Amino acid sequence: MHRFDVSGAGAPSYAASGKVPGRLLNQYSLSEHDGHLRVATTLGSADGRSSSSSVHVLDAAGMKTVGQVGGLGKGERIYSVRFIGPVGYVVTFRQVDPLYTLDLRDPAAPKVTGELKITGYSAYLHPAGDGRLIGVGQEASTEGRTLGTQISLFDVADPANPRRLSQLFQKDSGSEAEWDPHAFLYWPKTGTAVIPLSSHADGTFETGATVLKITDSEVTRTGTIQHPSRTEQGLAYQPGIQRSMVIGDAIWTFSYEGAQVNDLATLAKQAWIPLTS
Repeated sequence: MHRFDVSGAGAPSYAASGKVPGRLLNQYSLSEHDGHLRVATTLGSADGRSSSSSVHVLDAAGMKTVGQVGGLGKGERIYSVRFIGPVGYVVTFRQVDPLYTLDLRDPAAPKVTGELKITGYSAYLHPAGDGRLIGVGQEASTEGRTLGTQISLFDVADPANPRRLSQLFQKDSGSEAEWDPHAFLYWPKTGTAVIPLSSHADGTFETGATVLKITDSEVTRTGTIQHPSRTEQGLAYQPGIQRSMVIGDAIWTFSYEGAQVNDLATLAKQAWIPLTS
């Protein structure tokens, strides 16, 4: 890892470099806070069977390691990470999903404070107010076979006792939000969340955006937004929704075919704006 100084005029200048063992998952595996860089990595085999994960804390100025905590998810690999201020959350998975909470207040002595083991995994974690965390991922059997999309609401107010308060499960489905955080929308003002969802249950394929209501204790499904179907070469298909946003009192959703406007409260369709080539 390399650090560059971009504060002055002209070209960036080299400042420092550092090294930690293991592989990064994504951009959420790194976070800078109060002059320290926190880095979550998995070290071991690609299939995860002989792997384990660690969180390393580096002095941001000199990029030297000052503390670390390891032994997370032995025989597993990291599926998601989120650092929020002096607290860290790491999800590992192979057959079950341990959600680890970490205390990072002392850079020289980071430590695991709690662990929650559930089936499946969260591939993306999103803060949802004080003591709450949203997880988007896959439910799985006890043998580790994925079964479909799950959205979980976690209570992390007590770092020693993380709990799952609510789970919404859609069999035989997947969401782009699992690997692309830009596909996930959370609107705290109304507790609304929107995720793209593709389902192939019972031999049929459906795609759209699932709208959720997230309260302090529960995740419920409000409805589904779908874009107008298209027909090409005699075959009808539903455009997949990639992005969503709230503007005023409306949800805007976007696919390769166009943009649609739905009422935020009722989900009633208000407008369809097709893209033209």
